[in-house]
Amino acid sequence: MADHASGRLSTGVAGLDGALDGGVPAGSLVALSAAPRAQSEPLLYAMAAANPSRYLSTLRPESAVRDTVVATGYEPGELDVRGVDGESVLADPKTHLSGLDPGSVLVVDPTTELEQGERERYREFLDTCKHALRMTDSVGLLHCHENTPSVLRRDMTLARADLVWDVRTAVREGTLRTCLGVTKFRGGQPTGMFDLSFADGVTVTPRTE
Repeated sequence: MADHASGRLSTGVAGLDGALDGGVPAGSLVALSAAPRAQSEPLLYAMAAANPSRYLSTLRPESAVRDTVVATGYEPGELDVRGVDGESVLADPKTHLSGLDPGSVLVVDPTTELEQGERERYREFLDTCKHALRMTDSVGLLHCHENTPSVLRRDMTLARADLVWDVRTAVREGTLRTCLGVTKFRGGQPTGMFDLSFADGVTVTPRTE
């Protein structure tokens, strides 16, 4: 949850909080970039469960998101899950972004439908989102699936993001490894790489090779 003394919100992952000097600065927009086949959703669930959160799901129904959070091992707490479509969010971003709780997390999962919309409307969504986050000392977490060809407005998402978390997978000696790098941290220091483990929630350990 929010640490009002430091002005940061917990990621829900102790090792990642430590690498970020206590968590994500309030008012920040985070882009979580990962291939659709990579296991990146637990990072969303961890941060959503650690803070009052509004979860805008553009792909799955509300019940599926909530059930998965619980099945992953997290207590959902103050979790407001809303099934939305990209067109409705772009048409009226204020309706979907207004009334955020102070010190909360806004998750958009995934952002693809929004990024495929008209450029000026997507820019307006990002402007509205950033304003709402600053006004409530909250954090936005955009789940950015990587696709081929690349998503239309992904350049704008990454440019406007204050932090970029980059999830990658590789097979080493017959073992699947998932790693995370904080490749962008506006006002801070890019960090990583970390190995991710999902055996008990999400844990991170500094990568040594």
